[in-house]
Amino acid sequence: MDKKEIGRSKQALAEEARKRARDYESQYHGCGQCTLLALQEVLGLEDEQVFKSASSLCGGIAFERKLCGALTTGLMVLGMKFGRANIQEGLPGILKGLMPAHKMMRRFEQEFGSTVCGEIMGGGTDQPSEEQLRAMIANPEAVEEMSREIIAKCAEVVGKTAAMVVEIINEES
Repeated sequence: MDKKEIGRSKQALAEEARKRARDYESQYHGCGQCTLLALQEVLGLEDEQVFKSASSLCGGIAFERKLCGALTTGLMVLGMKFGRANIQEGLPGILKGLMPAHKMMRRFEQEFGSTVCGEIMGGGTDQPSEEQLRAMIANPEAVEEMSREIIAKCAEVVGKTAAMVVEIINEES
């Protein structure tokens, strides 16, 4: 395979990750898990426990509208690829994975203007009360109906984030 073909296949992989992540978010919701599943599939990193661990990242981590869950998951995947493999590696093991994470943070912020879910979605950073969360859990259909515009916007963020991760992996590998 020549360099041009390799470049096209890398671009196709990023596009596949973008499409899958966007589609998962549109249909199933949960930005962290949707980003992660798409990346697990296209990169061959399937792991049920890691997938489950991303379940509370939606809505800016537990609907707190803080750090974007798709971004958090993207950083996790970069850590899976470039992070330290065991604790004995110490600080040098941590440092080797920082450049891809740094690139991700900068690109994400440049693309979306912020790393904060509430700011990206345009809904502010107010956190729901426990009572509001209980109501959401009791009636998820009502939440989905009220959130169609946010879900569509989030699906685009999720898709672009998954593609960014693949692009950074391709650059760093």
